[in-house]
Amino acid sequence: MDLRNLKRVNDLWLKIYPYLAAQGMEYYGKNYGDVLEVGPFSGGITVELTRLHPGLNITVAAQDRDVVDYLRKEIGGAGLNRKIEVNWSELDNLGFADCLFDLVIFRGAYFFLDEKGKMLWEIYRILKENGLAFIGGGYGKNTPQGLIDEIADESRDLNDRLGRRRVTEGEVRTMVNKAGLTSHTRIEKEGGLWLVIQK
Repeated sequence: MDLRNLKRVNDLWLKIYPYLAAQGMEYYGKNYGDVLEVGPFSGGITVELTRLHPGLNITVAAQDRDVVDYLRKEIGGAGLNRKIEVNWSELDNLGFADCLFDLVIFRGAYFFLDEKGKMLWEIYRILKENGLAFIGGGYGKNTPQGLIDEIADESRDLNDRLGRRRVTEGEVRTMVNKAGLTSHTRIEKEGGLWLVIQK
């Protein structure tokens, strides 16, 4: 993954992250607990969560070591390296124990989700009982259209360069079904295509 393009797209989304953080917290419904944000687009949402909800214990994980180094620098630059732990982990074999997190966030998930649903099952595995995962892509349901319009063209171009996979709702439902999580998952289409998984 090209770090220059990744950094640019993450910087572009700085004004969007507060709205995505608020949407995730609306679904989660608590201001405490253990949180994991997964993937190379991590950091933006959890920085917002750390500032707004100091009772959350937050970990960020990515599978590319260059991305891990980049995320450590970004989080350190925000003065939050003592509040947010950054780890390396494969995405389809998460390096965390079962039932460890109350909330898992994975923005940009459709770059990585596999057709067999293994990654979705891994996320479910590391959720605590009654834990919640907020997974998918999109600008978020309450993000002002003006902010979206400001970044949409450049964001689309950068995401394509980074290897974005476009998936349909039907394909996502198939992944959920293959992961055996149909009864634990609902699809939210307002502001993108999001999976909300409840354990």
